[in-house]
Amino acid sequence: MKRLNKCFLVTAGLAAMLSFGCNNGGSTTATSTPSTGTTSAPTTPEPVAVGTPTVAAAPDAGFDNAKTQKGFADVQKLGKSPVAGDVEATKKGAELFATNCASCHGPGGMGDGPAGMALNPKPRNMTNSADYKYGHGELGIFRTTKYGVEGTGMAGWEGRMTDEECWQVVNFVRTLQKS
Repeated sequence: MKRLNKCFLVTAGLAAMLSFGCNNGGSTTATSTPSTGTTSAPTTPEPVAVGTPTVAAAPDAGFDNAKTQKGFADVQKLGKSPVAGDVEATKKGAELFATNCASCHGPGGMGDGPAGMALNPKPRNMTNSADYKYGHGELGIFRTTKYGVEGTGMAGWEGRMTDEECWQVVNFVRTLQKS
């Protein structure tokens, strides 16, 4: 019975992501409207305002919790973000987050996106540093973004986002942390 429930939840989660527009690196090119023949941009949630991180955190804060996770050693070798503090990278990260992450995590990163409602466990509340399972510093966020979290709806973006784009998302996510 547990297996049946789990299969149902996975199926419901996938259906929700498809229904609510989860964009896993899909095309962001303009589309034409058949009725008028004009070109319009795709509908994408507006990113929230870009700021600077409000919670001080070492690049490896909490990262030791990810020792058993895919990509730990590779990310640890990087040591720090190549775009930390870059405002333009943070703005690009906000756009990438709005397009690719907000459907599950919500526009403000509170884990309240429509596609995430059917997921178990629910998407992470990114505003609370204590909620980060594998580190709330830039290395932990990058590892989670790139490689995902096994056993959850958090799929890795490796192969769908470049490392630079993942780091840009990290910059933006750091601005969401409030505690």
